[in-house]
Amino acid sequence: MLEIMEKGIVYICHHIDTEGPLWEIIEELFNRLDLIFGIKLEPTYENLKLLQEGKIEVPDEIKESLALTVDPHTVGFKRNWGMIEEMLYRIMSKDFRNQMLDSFGGGWVYNWHIMDHVGFGNVNPRHRDYGYHNVLDFYKYMIKVTGSDMDAIHWHFHPIPFRKEANIPATSYDNSMPVILDIITHRLLDRDMFPVVNRAGFHTERIDANFFLEQWMPFDPSCQSVDADHQPTGQRDLVDGRYGDWRNAPSDWSLYHPDFYDWRKPGNMHRWLARILNMKSRHRNITVEEIEKAFVKAENGENVYLGITDHDWREMSVEVDDFREKLQVVIERHPNVKFKFSETVDAFRHVIGYTKDEIEKNKLSLKATMKENILHVEVQNGELFGPQPYLAIKTKCGEYFHDNFDFQEAGKSFSYVFDAYTIPVDQLECVKVAGNDKYGNQCIVDVELK
Repeated sequence: MLEIMEKGIVYICHHIDTEGPLWEIIEELFNRLDLIFGIKLEPTYENLKLLQEGKIEVPDEIKESLALTVDPHTVGFKRNWGMIEEMLYRIMSKDFRNQMLDSFGGGWVYNWHIMDHVGFGNVNPRHRDYGYHNVLDFYKYMIKVTGSDMDAIHWHFHPIPFRKEANIPATSYDNSMPVILDIITHRLLDRDMFPVVNRAGFHTERIDANFFLEQWMPFDPSCQSVDADHQPTGQRDLVDGRYGDWRNAPSDWSLYHPDFYDWRKPGNMHRWLARILNMKSRHRNITVEEIEKAFVKAENGENVYLGITDHDWREMSVEVDDFREKLQVVIERHPNVKFKFSETVDAFRHVIGYTKDEIEKNKLSLKATMKENILHVEVQNGELFGPQPYLAIKTKCGEYFHDNFDFQEAGKSFSYVFDAYTIPVDQLECVKVAGNDKYGNQCIVDVELK
């Protein structure tokens, strides 16, 4: 008797770099075209239309990516919160979500990776919404009023450039460390939230990001590896892997642990990296062939994480519909493969192979107590992801701080002294301790201050 191989499931995770409104004047658009492609044209709507219609001669090597860059959809930014709100009411509705159901009867799911525009200077030509929690609170509200409990809120961060311009991409976590810790600390103390899933800003990780993420976040859907013949060409801002450098990383939809010195190589670090391709962008786009690659992998018996990504400041319905059309083609070719629209933590757990009993039995539990002026933290159940819990402090005069713990028993118990060398106890307004485990369970503890 022939043994029938059990097929895997393709978990489809839609990740949105959630940044709020984006406004771009025509001069700024043509500045970008010069920077990216070396095209110098008078910044007029007439020239933009000519580019969109392909009536201006450009080198063959940039024709395709230029067409994507100036496509009316690509430059059709959501310029204010009203435009984003109108879009969200449409795409978060049951009618839109359920236009295609997965193999389990479920509709579309969004993973909102929310950014705070903090740490930048006064140069803000794209009218980003500056401030702690501005984007976060809007999306919490939209999830509530649309009944979108199937969606999840996760983490997104843009490193700060040298001159602190809000419209300039950067890659350095080292240069941005005070800002990133400040945002995490505010989010933990003010909104009782701590990041468990990272989405790399500008699709980019470097060695400093590799080290930082390894301390706190077990899941990292940021890898944008593509086959050699699909690497971006003719785009000056992406030369030699400048942004989104995932060259030689796994491109077969497999998860992997990164190497200590090279985030692109499988190694012995602890967080999981997943592959995630763009939707109607100017590079590294999802295709029918890439979707089919995931389905073939599932046909051979593996659960597969298929990640796709876009931004909330474009018309997302166009991008979701475009993906669903591609997906339908693959479904018809592989009718026996099941797929599921999924929240990212749930997808990671299934693809890695964690069982429900394992996740619940080993769920992280922390105990935090103050004894006079010393904070003691103990791991009561499970294991921390990373070397220590996260400590967040707010003073009575409104200052926010993060600091390291003193290690008592590595991985098990920690302490922190409040005194004249740090902050005296009588100046404390609020202290919280947070941690994740490798399963994506999370524990946040409010420290009782006497």
